[in-house]
Order: sequence, then structure tokens, then C-alpha cells
Amino acid sequence: MELVSKRAFLQMVSPLIQFKRFRGKINIQRPRLPHFEKAKYLAFTKPWFINPKKDKSQVELCKGFGEKLFEKDKENPFQEIIAQELRRWLTTSRLVVFYHHNPMNAEDEFKAYVMFKKQKMHFKKYGKRTLEMAVGGTPYETILDLYVSHNMTVFSPEPEIKKMLNITKKFPQLVLLAGILEGKLVSKNDLVKYSMIPSLQMAQAGLVQTINSVGSQLVSNLNSHQNTLVSHLSERAKQLEEDK
Repeated sequence: MELVSKRAFLQMVSPLIQFKRFRGKINIQRPRLPHFEKAKYLAFTKPWFINPKKDKSQVELCKGFGEKLFEKDKENPFQEIIAQELRRWLTTSRLVVFYHHNPMNAEDEFKAYVMFKKQKMHFKKYGKRTLEMAVGGTPYETILDLYVSHNMTVFSPEPEIKKMLNITKKFPQLVLLAGILEGKLVSKNDLVKYSMIPSLQMAQAGLVQTINSVGSQLVSNLNSHQNTLVSHLSERAKQLEEDK
């Protein structure tokens, strides 16, 4: 009875629906022109604005850029402290050497710093702006021409030129440009020549040795005739004894 009642009524069958766009995909690159009425409303509602650069010359357009380009740097108290430190190093160091700094990894740069530090030399890097603040209006203003690209500076309380050159040979990334020796600006060739001159202690030792050699040579020269005469007399005495 139950089976008959179920078959007596119609059953709803849900069809399988698959949506598909008419005539394939939409062409995004070359879209189809809209209908005339739609195109009219789109043109009417299209936003518009006035170009602020319209009817302006090239000078007026570049005016803001020029003002920012030549704007003076703001005062930096920390940079002033570094400039004072740099000025102090220049005035107290007997030897100051300037290098052109080629690309160099951090490990080699640290090795160079340690090697200079062992010789009581200070390996420093300063920007040109800091250098201008330090040497502006001083006799050291000439060194600004050396700071064109990346540079390194070495300050030494003693003029140990030979030690400085030996360390420089180990790092080809450091190109020696010039230096300040005893307050005088010297070139690279002059530094090489000065390195061949012995130190003051060696010069003093050589002078003492020369003076001592002159004295001993004088004494030997004064005694040479007497010694020669004594030797001749002793030989003549031997000859006379043999004749007897």
C-alpha cells in the first residue's frame, strides 16, 4: 500500500545545469565597442582635470628640483664633533697619508685596521662634507682635491714611512695618493724617497761610528812611521848579529 501511494504522485527531478557564455570568452585586449547609448553616457560621465604643467616652461618645471638640489644641508652636531676630531688628528699627527679606497671586503679592511693599529697608526674613513667642515679656512684646505671618490686616511704620531709602505703593499685595494709629512704636503714619490733615508737613531749611530773610525785611523797613521822604523831597526839588528 505504501509503495503504491509513492508511485501515485509525481516526483520532481532536478536537472543538471552547466553555465556557458555565449560565443566563447570575452576579448579583454580588444573589447567590443559599447552601444551608442552606453557610449554616450560613458563619455558624459568620464572624469577630467586640468594638468598643472600645462603652459609652463622647462625652467618653471625644474624650479622646484633646483631648489631641493642646492638646498643647504642642515646642521648636524654629531658631524661637527667628528670634524673637530679630524682637525685634531691633522694638527697632532707627524705623518698623514691619503689613500684611494677601491672595493674591499670587510675582512680585509679589518686586517688593514689591525695592522696599522699595531704600528700605532689610525686607519680612518671620512666623508668630503666632514672634511670641508674640518679644514675649511685652514692651511690643510688643499687636501680637498684628493677627496673625489672613496678615500681612506692614516694618521701616525711618528713619521714611520717605511712601516706604512710595507703595510700598504699587502693591500692592493689601497692606492697611495699623497701625504703630509711634518706639516708639508708631499707626493707618493717623495714618500718613497723619504722611506730610504735611515731613522735618526741609525744616523746618529752611523755618525758616532764614523767619528770613532776617524780617531782610530788618525792614531794608526801617527804610529805607522814609528812602527815601521822600529821594525826596520830590529831587522838590521838581527842582520848585524848574524854577521858576527
